[in-house]
Amino acid sequence: MSKREKDKRALNIIWNASNDYSLDPEFKAYTENGEVDLYWNYIIGAAYKYYDYPLLQKFFNYLKTDSDHEFYEILFWIGLENSIFNKGKAERPVLYKLRRNYGEKVAKGEVEALDSKLLERIREAHFKRALGMNPEVTGNLLNILNDLEFDVTLSTEEIIIKMDEILKRYFRFNYGQYQTDNKKTKDKASELQKKVQQGEKKLSDSEMATMMELYSGSAETSRDVYFEKKGQTKKATRKVFKEKKDDSERQYIRKYFGASIISEEKTRELEQKLCLGNHKDCHLHFTRGEFDKEFGDDVNALYFNNLALKQREINIKHFNENYIAYQNSIIKLTNKIRNAMLAYFEPYRGKSQAGKLSIESLWRIHVNDNQIFTKEFNKDAGNISVDILLDASASQAERQEIIAAQAYVIAESLTRCGIAVKVYSFSSLRNYTVTRLYRSYEEKNNKEIFNYKTSACNRDGLAIRTSLHMMENYDYDNKILIVLSDCKPNDAQSIPHTGMKKEQSKYSGPIAIIDTALEVKKGIQKGNSILCVFTGEDEDLPTAKKIYGHNFVRINNPDRFAETVGMLLQNQLKNL
Repeated sequence: MSKREKDKRALNIIWNASNDYSLDPEFKAYTENGEVDLYWNYIIGAAYKYYDYPLLQKFFNYLKTDSDHEFYEILFWIGLENSIFNKGKAERPVLYKLRRNYGEKVAKGEVEALDSKLLERIREAHFKRALGMNPEVTGNLLNILNDLEFDVTLSTEEIIIKMDEILKRYFRFNYGQYQTDNKKTKDKASELQKKVQQGEKKLSDSEMATMMELYSGSAETSRDVYFEKKGQTKKATRKVFKEKKDDSERQYIRKYFGASIISEEKTRELEQKLCLGNHKDCHLHFTRGEFDKEFGDDVNALYFNNLALKQREINIKHFNENYIAYQNSIIKLTNKIRNAMLAYFEPYRGKSQAGKLSIESLWRIHVNDNQIFTKEFNKDAGNISVDILLDASASQAERQEIIAAQAYVIAESLTRCGIAVKVYSFSSLRNYTVTRLYRSYEEKNNKEIFNYKTSACNRDGLAIRTSLHMMENYDYDNKILIVLSDCKPNDAQSIPHTGMKKEQSKYSGPIAIIDTALEVKKGIQKGNSILCVFTGEDEDLPTAKKIYGHNFVRINNPDRFAETVGMLLQNQLKNL
């Protein structure tokens, strides 16, 4: 087969995997003897299907600023292989066989050697793990492997952020020519920031490329770093160097999610109360998502802010395209809540320590009971508060505009009934659980809910514990917490003091489910009502039942949203 025919075959595999026959891909994959590699060409093509490839392309261009860019490109593709395989395996079962065949060749040393021995070790460890074998690496190599195997739930932007963190954490990536300490670079970053703040919908390709070039960040700690130059064939040597400590973890969170709305002193006070037990060593951040002016010249902060603005536009567009349906849901749900209030909120008379003296109850003074008066009590909307907590983890990424619209419908209906509503979301990045506030009890405008954006992980137990603690500070007689979640608690931050290795004690699976269920149980025991609007898949329904018991609903049909949620709320209002 000629080179031209092989190129054509490789293109056909890529086109078939991407469902786009107009592509002119930069990458194609061949075996050591020049034959077309079926598996890797599928991975290349599927990257176009499952991710925002123009954004990936800009990141590949960013990698080219380093003389060892081929090293980093291959490293990046190893990470992408993991997530792409998991995205495509259900649709294409043949991938199991293709991956196994390739992995076995890697394990036996039957594939083309790489220029870097370090890359070979990472590739071998990755595919051994894929085969269910022991990867046989320790220390920083194991850390690199764990960080590099991108989760299937990560978005394109989050994968890029994660890969950039890997470059800064473990390698001497050469980004010095893009440092932002010169006036020209600062001026350019400032111009881009102004365009975003002025509400322009989209940066041009050249502006986005500039931003990606400036996307340099700073590492936070001193680390042992494995580094090997391109073409080096001898065993990789271990080098240690000191990275500049320009940024703290807390500053990074502020760049990513926005300025804090409470003081650092108050935040640390809350951490001492809430970050205990399974959540020891975790941290909290409370924000409205507003751009932190302290980082006005920081391109990372600009980039994150731009992503948030873009998602808001998507959320609003979805709502407007389905405006009539959502407005009908608001009207129906409002009526259901009002009907429940009319039926169950009749005034009643009861014993009290003040009011009209009850002669027949005077004797109770002798048993230290001071409730010898009768009083008329009014059960009204003023005695009720509803907190709406949105799971904003990356596993919700494919339905975030729907979740934003559903939260708006619930909040708007409650607002029209005169019930105090607070709406906020939660997600976890690094070891921070972030609470993003959209509206407080005192506010009446619910449109800030369209700022909802997913990212990173979710530490449900800590988020619910934090919500219940905040609810305690208000004097409402009846408090309801509604959680919109896919019920998949999962955080990379480990659970401390388990006696297990760090990678075996992540906040996920049964440990995380039990922890979340216990927080829900504690909240109910304190007199709160906790409900769940389940937004996940069939496979996670048993988890929803374990956490919330019977106090959850699933919206199978969008047309029945108001009726389904209305029934859930009616049952709770009846029992208040």
